[in-house]
Amino acid sequence: MQPAAGLPGSWAGRFMSSLLASWRTGSTVSVDHDGEQAGFTLRPVPDPHVPGTAGGMNTLGIVRDRLLAALASPVTPVDVPRPDGTWPDIDYAGEDVADWQPAEHLRRLAVLARDSPAEALRALDGWLELDLHCPNWWYNQLGAPRLLGDAALLLERHLSADRRSRVARVLHNRATWERMTGQNLLWTAQVAIRRGLLTDDLHVVSDAFGRVEELLAVGEGEGIQPDHSFHQHGAQLYSGGYGHHFARDAAALAALAAGTPLAFSGRALAVLADYLLDGQRWMVHGGRYDIACMGRESSRRGNSAQARELAAAARALADAPRRQELADFADRLDSGKPLVVGARYFWRSDYLAVHRPGWSAAVKLSSTRTVPSETANGEGLKSLHLCDGFVPLWRTDREYPELWPVWDWRHLAGTTTVYRTGPLHVPAFGQDTGGSRFAGGLSDGEYGLAAMHLRRDGLEARKAWFFFADEYVALGAGISSGDPDAPVHTTIDQTALTGQVVCGSTIHGPGTTVHGPGTTVHGPGTTVHGPGTTVCQGARRLHHDGVTYVFPEPATVTIRTGLRRGRWADINRSQSDAPLSARVLELWIDHGVRPGDASYAYIVVPGEAGAPEAISVLANTPRLQAVRHGGLGVVHAVFHEPGVLRVPGGPDIAVDRPALLQLREAGDRLSLSTAGPYGHGDSAGVSIHRGGAPEVERPRS
Repeated sequence: MQPAAGLPGSWAGRFMSSLLASWRTGSTVSVDHDGEQAGFTLRPVPDPHVPGTAGGMNTLGIVRDRLLAALASPVTPVDVPRPDGTWPDIDYAGEDVADWQPAEHLRRLAVLARDSPAEALRALDGWLELDLHCPNWWYNQLGAPRLLGDAALLLERHLSADRRSRVARVLHNRATWERMTGQNLLWTAQVAIRRGLLTDDLHVVSDAFGRVEELLAVGEGEGIQPDHSFHQHGAQLYSGGYGHHFARDAAALAALAAGTPLAFSGRALAVLADYLLDGQRWMVHGGRYDIACMGRESSRRGNSAQARELAAAARALADAPRRQELADFADRLDSGKPLVVGARYFWRSDYLAVHRPGWSAAVKLSSTRTVPSETANGEGLKSLHLCDGFVPLWRTDREYPELWPVWDWRHLAGTTTVYRTGPLHVPAFGQDTGGSRFAGGLSDGEYGLAAMHLRRDGLEARKAWFFFADEYVALGAGISSGDPDAPVHTTIDQTALTGQVVCGSTIHGPGTTVHGPGTTVHGPGTTVHGPGTTVCQGARRLHHDGVTYVFPEPATVTIRTGLRRGRWADINRSQSDAPLSARVLELWIDHGVRPGDASYAYIVVPGEAGAPEAISVLANTPRLQAVRHGGLGVVHAVFHEPGVLRVPGGPDIAVDRPALLQLREAGDRLSLSTAGPYGHGDSAGVSIHRGGAPEVERPRS
């Protein structure tokens, strides 16, 4: 388990920037500490008598100097400890498993070690004397030893033989390789590297780098997946949490070892480059991670913005393949430009990412093959529906940041839920899965679709999303629930409230303003239910903050606007309990209590370029959901069972088993893409007929 404050993101960002600078210059890095210069020289020392020398190169010396240069980055000064080496404001009896307060002692120790060695040695002795243990094993085995190793390296020339031996013994005894996987194994390697540098043991350092190189491979266990997503704690999408730390830390180790016998192989660097470009890059929207790929880490304040640290990680891979793409990725991330354009489905993680020049979106599905966003250590307390078809939409960076504490977590955009009151169910740690095998997606790199059979809390629904160039379509069918007391809601959006909300009874033309300064709600089919809540009947169009929501058939939509209040502690017990507020917009369709076969359909148009009138819904039933974009000549279909789709004025498409399908028409030319809904390798037999004659036949492979 990874804690909330084991290694602050700001520290990690400075570490990466300093490390990259020291690796590139190969000379002296100087850092000013209140007028004093601390210099670290990065140079190979070809001396066969120096411990750690390999092939005429002082390997340990190079790695040590690079690490020290990175650790010497400027930090905020701290107060000196008491004579016993402790601080009066730290609760040394604290037992918070997510944000263990005694770890603050080690962070301050590392600060003092930079320029106040006498005070730092007193704090070091105080820590070793306390010999504290946290209820969370992560701090004991990884977080605390890593910080202790940093401080010891900064103090190395001031350490007595006894102190050096005691620190090395703690690092050896606490950080063991047993049962470590994925990012936890990489953290263990970081501790081992610090121990090996303190004891001048090249074997220990080499073994640690070798174990990390073994991690730089795709596989189906925890770590980098064949589709370049990242799993931790089972088949759980964690690219923006553990996977972020993995990308950042592996890149830092690559820079530490570059040009030495410890350097990662070209194969390993290629895997890491692919992971950043074909995985991480797609999970970032508006400079932030999609919280659906962050696990419980999404409930830590400001944590989604750590995605910006990927720029330094990309630049650290100067020896890797695709280096120009990496440099461009870093520059775009720093400048706020779109990172990529296209669509990509991550089949190992039930996740579709779509990026356009002016907007981006994602869909997180759940299935029996994947683990939903976890709740653990008092974190992620309201994440139950985060993987049930959550579809966030970004046009700027202001749609969602810091809304998590005040959100209605039963009204996540794209989800269909039984809208009960009271606390949300807390899923079992790393054990729960989705309720159905049917979840899949398809992309040809430009367009994409995703679909799932939702089964949760006695609710069932067939849900599908179809992404085109400038708009996307959401369909739902077969929605049923046996709960006699709670209604079922499909949430169209929940986002920051910016400006007016307009509801129209036609796709084009003026509408009724239902929210705005001095607004009086009026017009046929519009009623007000309490402060800030409006029901628009017969709605064909809603508009808010540059986004238009279009309904192919008249719909009854509930609009709720206003100030929402909450605390970070409501979603993460280790976070602040200070009250917060934000203005929020919620849009949803109410299917009523105990629906038997409800459905919905809407089109989302971010910006002005969309052409919703070119889109037609061909089918929206529990058996088949399909749409056609006439302007693009694209048909998307989700066959929930074997059947035939008859495209008006076009071909008949038949499949012999459940399948997802895209058909592109360009004159007389047809191109077909298919995917199965049950995981990789699933296939279906497809035939396309026009005028009774077979035009395309794809037998099941």
